[in-house]
Amino acid sequence: MVTGSSAAALLILEGPWWTPEQKPKRPSVLPFFEGMENYRGDFNIYYSNFYEKNGFIRALRDDLTHTREGRLFLYVAAHGYQRMFAGLASKRGMQLSTLLRELKNAANYSNIEGVVLGSCTVGSNVEEFMNTIKSSKIVWMFGYTCEIDWMTSTLIDLSVFEQMMGLEKSQLRNRQQILDRFARALRRFDQDYLICSEAAAPVRLADAVTLVIQPRGRGKRPEDATTLLQESLGWSREGP
Repeated sequence: MVTGSSAAALLILEGPWWTPEQKPKRPSVLPFFEGMENYRGDFNIYYSNFYEKNGFIRALRDDLTHTREGRLFLYVAAHGYQRMFAGLASKRGMQLSTLLRELKNAANYSNIEGVVLGSCTVGSNVEEFMNTIKSSKIVWMFGYTCEIDWMTSTLIDLSVFEQMMGLEKSQLRNRQQILDRFARALRRFDQDYLICSEAAAPVRLADAVTLVIQPRGRGKRPEDATTLLQESLGWSREGP
């Protein structure tokens, strides 16, 4: 629901998760975020579906054309395959590089402040995340490094946006304040929860997230803030 009094907007671009044969009710992230929209009352949601590259590009550009809010947050939720994004059944999806290029282009003419890619494995592309936000208005980008559980990751994404929308504009220049907000969002969850169900090597939540940050201000550069986030939470890492 869009109202004229809100200063912020959340753009949700969602790919289908299951075919009608698999799940006839076609679950979506939208009702979760509509609940937060109704609860907070201080932001608008713009929602679009997409199946493949052209659909994603049209949805992103159309939604950005119609937003008038001063602060924008972007949530792209779809299947991920490390270097591929979206797609279902006979629909192929698109290259991750295409999606990130479109995000970077969009950030050059809009006020996109933060991005969550709610998809499996794409968060393992840390360098690509940093290149996407470099020299743009995007302050932070968050994603997952493995095959995530749909329900749990949706709740985490909801918590991230709920906290990050609470930052004041002046705080976007301060790396520690950005990190503190992310820590508040993730502290609600157990670091040892096996969010990634890969049979050969289940992955804990503490090892399954990626965060890159580029605070506002002259000369600021993007950085991989994942380890700093884990330290802020007191989370331990497994493996190397």
